[in-house]
Amino acid sequence: MFSLKGDVTVETVMSQEKLIELFDHITKEVTEKVAGIRLYEGEVSSGKDLCTVYTVFERGFHFSLSLCVETSLFIRLTQNIMEEEEVSSQDIEDFSKEYFNVLCGNIASKLFQATKIASRFRIPSFYRGRYEPENHKNQFVLHYFSDQNEDAQLTYHMPV
Repeated sequence: MFSLKGDVTVETVMSQEKLIELFDHITKEVTEKVAGIRLYEGEVSSGKDLCTVYTVFERGFHFSLSLCVETSLFIRLTQNIMEEEEVSSQDIEDFSKEYFNVLCGNIASKLFQATKIASRFRIPSFYRGRYEPENHKNQFVLHYFSDQNEDAQLTYHMPV
């Protein structure tokens, strides 16, 4: 189900339950440390203006991750990091990708510590709206709401 190069699967080195626990912990911790924003488990289901950051893990573990959030959360994240009230669309894109890069770096590091399998991922991409990668299926989705009730969804995608 979670494929690696060859016959090894993530399930042979880590249960899906442990993987979800690891992703959940890192997502909450990095978001609070980097941006001062707390995330809580649960859904708000607002359907408001959304943005997505996305990357592909290509070496070691082969999967992709996307984080789809209300745009207001990425605006706040950018404002908090820049310590500026006025931020541009380009600032929001740049800081959202950098934040996601830090998040994925922490995930790769923790996966290595737990499995001794090194992972590499691409530079994150930024999309307006919800982004769903082609030729991938959602393996699991972690639903969050922020300390200001903004939606966030971290999705673990597997190649089909």
